[in-house]
Amino acid sequence: MNILTFDIEDWFHTHENRKFLSGHIWKDLPSRVEDNTERILDMLDELGLKATFFILGWVAEYHPKLVERIHSKGHEIAAHSHWHHNARLLSPGDFEKDLVKCLEHLKDITGIPVTAYRAPGYSLKIKDNWAFEILAANGITVDSSVQLWNNRVSLPMIIEAGDSQILEFPLIKSSFGFPYSGGGYFRAMPQVFLNHFFKETDNGGSREHYRLLYFHPRDFDPENPYTNLFSAFRNMLNKYNTDACMSRLKIILSNQNSCTIGEAVIRYTNAK
Repeated sequence: MNILTFDIEDWFHTHENRKFLSGHIWKDLPSRVEDNTERILDMLDELGLKATFFILGWVAEYHPKLVERIHSKGHEIAAHSHWHHNARLLSPGDFEKDLVKCLEHLKDITGIPVTAYRAPGYSLKIKDNWAFEILAANGITVDSSVQLWNNRVSLPMIIEAGDSQILEFPLIKSSFGFPYSGGGYFRAMPQVFLNHFFKETDNGGSREHYRLLYFHPRDFDPENPYTNLFSAFRNMLNKYNTDACMSRLKIILSNQNSCTIGEAVIRYTNAK
């Protein structure tokens, strides 16, 4: 089962730089999120697939018609914070303010309460009870904010959040210690390793039942701007193999099943 997700943010949204770069300048930078997201939507239309779109509240605020378009095509709308901060660097109060602002923008556009969330950079840990309690108190029932090393637990996981429970769909790192199923890792990895990680069975012959795919609009944009806002490495990574990323992903999606997180929840519930 490949759970297909996209984090909808612009090329300049990266939590590594938030300590130094204030979001008030974002609106003055050249935006590429609409055109790049259209590439994703066209690909999904071509393949007849639906996905979960974790949308940054800032993007919803400045590009509401993009959110309307994603929603109108039947894709699942989820929250990705408002300011793209590392969640663990925020106070509980600031974390909740950021969450609520994102949720309100998305609901205002679609008319539907959002119940799924992903922290920028998968920056939450299972032990962050304070964050999950805040998520649950604001209507979040499904989360995808945690990274785990190898698939050694039953997935998805149930996280206790006060008097509520949240179903966690984590990102799984490979045995080499890094994720492979999206973003810069997917683009940078040699094809032979992608073929290995995405094969249907492991060395023991057992079927891989869980894989979380995650991509950003910039992953498919060979024209990502070079900027002194980022380090030379970040500029290089933002461009590396962007011209090949979509064709790589289309091959996988054409040959293996995929689903939204909402559909994965239904499968999980029916299997219990």
